[in-house]
Amino acid sequence: MRECNRTLDSTIDYMAAGLLWSMSAIVGNSLKLQVKTGWVESGTVLIFIVGKAGVGKSPSVNNIIKPLLDANSREIREYQRKYREFKEYDNLSEKDKKNAVEVREPIKRQFIVNDVTLEALVELHEQNPNAVGVFKDELAGWIKDMNKYRAGSDVEFWLSSFSNSPVALNRKTVKNTYVHSPLIPVLGGIQPAVLNEAFTAEFKDNGFTDRMLLAFPDVAVEHYNTNHLSTELLSWYNDWILNLYQHIKADIAKLDQDGEVIPHTVSFTTEAEKEWARCYNKITDLQNSDDESEYLKSMLPKQKTYIPRFALLLSVIDAWDNGEYIVKDVDADSLL
Repeated sequence: MRECNRTLDSTIDYMAAGLLWSMSAIVGNSLKLQVKTGWVESGTVLIFIVGKAGVGKSPSVNNIIKPLLDANSREIREYQRKYREFKEYDNLSEKDKKNAVEVREPIKRQFIVNDVTLEALVELHEQNPNAVGVFKDELAGWIKDMNKYRAGSDVEFWLSSFSNSPVALNRKTVKNTYVHSPLIPVLGGIQPAVLNEAFTAEFKDNGFTDRMLLAFPDVAVEHYNTNHLSTELLSWYNDWILNLYQHIKADIAKLDQDGEVIPHTVSFTTEAEKEWARCYNKITDLQNSDDESEYLKSMLPKQKTYIPRFALLLSVIDAWDNGEYIVKDVDADSLL
């Protein structure tokens, strides 16, 4: 990120947000943090990259998430190839099928979507139980599409998925679909004026606004610089991300007999739990303070949700960078 900032004038804040989203999409349901008995957090994040047109939101984010986008494209092309083979087999006569090698309908392994209906998203998540990430250059359409089928339905879906709670779609126009542990991180760009439209009374009352993470740095358009990014560094980062993705997919995200991911659950270390209690109580004091506005107080409980999630995702980065097979516990450094 520092090198992209030095050579491409990419924004650190935007890239860091892209890395958190990438970790969420990679880790998915395979790893969860037990904050305490009865309180478990997954790594779901909803991140809005905020900035005026032309400040380089998309290029900054793409620097970081490109390896995952490329892997996703390969999964799409592989599915299309296998589906053509399946259709060719399916169109054979029953006699010819007996003399041919059976070809079963392939599973969609696509794990990142852009423009997709809620029905298609849930159906895809059924086939990819670990996670399906949503990445959109512009989130304005995503916000405007909320509730276009019937009042409250889409927002309720996203509120449930944020909490990793089961979601089901029972609509007349599509088959019934169900995801037991939805994990759908969202990342996209939005302009400040458009963002204001998202802060409606309805979205505030139901808590949707309070779940938004805003990356909104003070940035300016930079003049051209003559620094060049190292191709070796790009290759290293690409391998680092893809090897982690393949490791989680092949070795960690194991499925039970119902096709659901069996999560590996970790806890805070003793020192991390002490720091967490301190941070938690500091936020609680703000919630109880007469000096804090009621509008902001409704956002504070979501900080208590997000901090453990950040710590979990940062622990994955730290463990992988140290050559560890899997996160053992979330330490104080990751929490802080």
